[in-house]
Amino acid sequence: MAKAGGERQAGYGRVIAQGYTVLDERRHAVDYRLSVWGDYFIRNPALPHTHQNSIEWMTERRDKLVLEARDKLLTLCDPLAELKMIDALQRLGVSYHFKEEIDLKLHKLSSQKFDCENLHGISLQFRLLRQDGCYMSCDVFQSFMQNQEDFEATMQRDARALLALYEATHLGTPDEQFLEDAQRKTTSLLKSRIDRLEKPLADKVKHALETPCFRRMKILEARLYILLYQKDTEECNETLDELAKLNFYLLQRLYREEVREICEWYYEKESPRRLFYARHRPVESYFWALGVYYEPQYAKARKFLAKFIATITPYDDTFDNYGVWEELQPFANVMQRWDMKEVEQLGECYEDYARFMFGTMIEIENALPKDIATRNVNFIKNIINEVCKGYLTEIYWRDNKYIPPLEDHLKVTLVTSFYWATSCTAFVVSEENITEEVLQWMSKFPQIVKDSCIVARLMDDIVAHELETEKNNVATVVTCYMKEYGTTKEVASESLWEVVENAWKDMNKEFLTMTDIPSSLLIRVINLARMMETMYKEIDGYTDSAILKNRTSLLLEQPMTF
Repeated sequence: MAKAGGERQAGYGRVIAQGYTVLDERRHAVDYRLSVWGDYFIRNPALPHTHQNSIEWMTERRDKLVLEARDKLLTLCDPLAELKMIDALQRLGVSYHFKEEIDLKLHKLSSQKFDCENLHGISLQFRLLRQDGCYMSCDVFQSFMQNQEDFEATMQRDARALLALYEATHLGTPDEQFLEDAQRKTTSLLKSRIDRLEKPLADKVKHALETPCFRRMKILEARLYILLYQKDTEECNETLDELAKLNFYLLQRLYREEVREICEWYYEKESPRRLFYARHRPVESYFWALGVYYEPQYAKARKFLAKFIATITPYDDTFDNYGVWEELQPFANVMQRWDMKEVEQLGECYEDYARFMFGTMIEIENALPKDIATRNVNFIKNIINEVCKGYLTEIYWRDNKYIPPLEDHLKVTLVTSFYWATSCTAFVVSEENITEEVLQWMSKFPQIVKDSCIVARLMDDIVAHELETEKNNVATVVTCYMKEYGTTKEVASESLWEVVENAWKDMNKEFLTMTDIPSSLLIRVINLARMMETMYKEIDGYTDSAILKNRTSLLLEQPMTF
């Protein structure tokens, strides 16, 4: 078995942010830490079996519970009960078993008129419909807005309604002032009341304040929410609770097989092992792909997206943590021509990376239907070429110590975030609704994709600002903002977090109005933005994978308990 992570060069240098050491000042190289997982999933391929019954029994029981839950959903007549059940199915990670039934119910519930005093019902209806891509005007809250005293009184006495409204406000679009105001007010009230709430409601409020449910990685949210749901005797349904646990465990078994396959694929390849300067992150790449699609029917797409993410990581590191201008120019020229015959003229590490990237793209092409494979993979390659051009611009800025205006910086770095190319790949490998029109739309760097890239770029730069600055790397968006507006780092970061919030509002609007692009594709773009909330909210957890270990473990290592 090959050593996981590749060999590293020994060296001494400056110790900078987060405890990294600069190994080579000229190359701006630091000692990226090895993944905390290494070849763990190769050495431990099977998820421990913790249930008293067999896998066959568990599968049959899961299927029986799906039928029972379906019957219950279809026979419910109370609108609030219907909304609560749909919400539970979605947050418990089992809604893909009930897609048709949920679509039918939400269509009916879209015209439901709640009593003007039912803030809980209105808030839940608003969030669930907008999450499903169905526009619902925030005028439904008008009755509360007209009588501010009643509004305040309702929020003060009904913590569950207050929490429901807080969650709903994160589905707002630009210019919906009520939702913006309500988000501030509900956040403040929930924080002030959390110590006086009884469990498990207090735990639910704390969970929501950390990250609202709409922005959470869906499958990780399922694991966390199951624990909250089972303790909430007021809301918990025993059938759904048992179904969620069995279903999650069976998904974990599938994920464990897939992550082992990804690790074997990565660590048995010779080319990436030679890239001593790069982050080797097959497990974390698979975790990222799980955030884009967790459902079992997307197993093939999930594995190829994980391979793609694991492959592009050393691309970034070749420019960012190894290459110098005179080497990177010929490397970039070869990379943009996609000609395997030319790689032999490159230096050792550059040749190794080129073979790795070209090989992955060939794998993806060979796995797609023959009639569209070349067209779709060439489309991804074209966008990767734009990334490569952007990398060269960044290196020029870095070497000349140039701090560009923020707008100029983002024109380049939104592309080099690789989220545009990753969105394209997520589309292509899913093999769903990928028409010529969809490709043409994506080629224009559409607004919803750009918003997802804004979330990715800004969150990455904000949390990694000290590291990148002390490494003498290309200026971050924080540095650009500070220079352009003459502010402190703290003010710049706060302002840029507001830009992230605005990007979420723009994404919400695009998701509701982009009726000519299938929502099944648009949700992949939103899911990529959600992954930044999971991986980059406080620190760059992808680079320092120990930060993500517990979250990764909940999905891939620690079996669901019963």
